[in-house]
Amino acid sequence: MEDSMLIEILKEMQNKYQCIVEIERMTQEIGESLSRNDRTSVQLLLGMRQEVMDKADIHERNMNCLISALPPVEAAQVRDWSKGNDDYKPASPVAERLVERGRNFQFVRKRVIEMDRHISTRLAGKDSYYNR
Repeated sequence: MEDSMLIEILKEMQNKYQCIVEIERMTQEIGESLSRNDRTSVQLLLGMRQEVMDKADIHERNMNCLISALPPVEAAQVRDWSKGNDDYKPASPVAERLVERGRNFQFVRKRVIEMDRHISTRLAGKDSYYNR
């Protein structure tokens, strides 16, 4: 597997990671705005957060496009690495960085989901997305 392709995938992962960190920050701000009962700020932040989510989706699509150009076995390895799994042992420092970034992304993603679950439940109660 060529490191140049892994580097391009890693760049997209890094961009996606930066988006999820921004989403986490905005989600915290939404929670703080709710605590102050500032509905205007909540609505504004939700819109801004959606824009960042859309940007993260673009980076995800770019990653998937790059991965799809790899032979099937290598593509499966890289998909696994990008999720933080190292069942396929990384054979290079770049591959190790993919695994590390994947783990970091999953960790932040879980925190965002928990915060969002709490906020959604506060806003919508039984009608929350998470209660479906």
